[in-house]
Amino acid sequence: QARRMRDVLRHEPRHRDERRVERDPAPAPSTVKQFQEQAPDNLPRTYVRFMAACSAARGKIPYDNGYIEFFPIDSVLERNTEHGLPENLSGFFAFGSDGGEELFVFDLRQEDGAPVCSVPVKAPNLENLSPITNSFSEFLEGIVMMGGA
Repeated sequence: QARRMRDVLRHEPRHRDERRVERDPAPAPSTVKQFQEQAPDNLPRTYVRFMAACSAARGKIPYDNGYIEFFPIDSVLERNTEHGLPENLSGFFAFGSDGGEELFVFDLRQEDGAPVCSVPVKAPNLENLSPITNSFSEFLEGIVMMGGA
């Protein structure tokens, strides 16, 4: 799994002109610690490790949205508040967007796992929720497989 994450996060394209997920440098350990202290306790460990390896990332993905911008670790909590998740979609945590219309969220309402879903930026509520994968690991696996890893 660590190898797959490194593969998703690699700086160099696999083939010329092919870029998967571009990443920013790793955040300072103090930034990661502050995030962990303030974030929900049941965020997927794979996501927390992903964000500790890069402070933000963006790129093509093999899901309907086609693109993701992972929110920077130092502003992801603010982004959740800005998008009204605590009020409108309690038990969910936004970790990125498609750059416009859709948010990518974790469903943290259950103790064993956090499915990845999407929801419209303008109407983040249960009625508009669309499941994508059963876990963040599965979400990353789809990105790796899209790149032929």
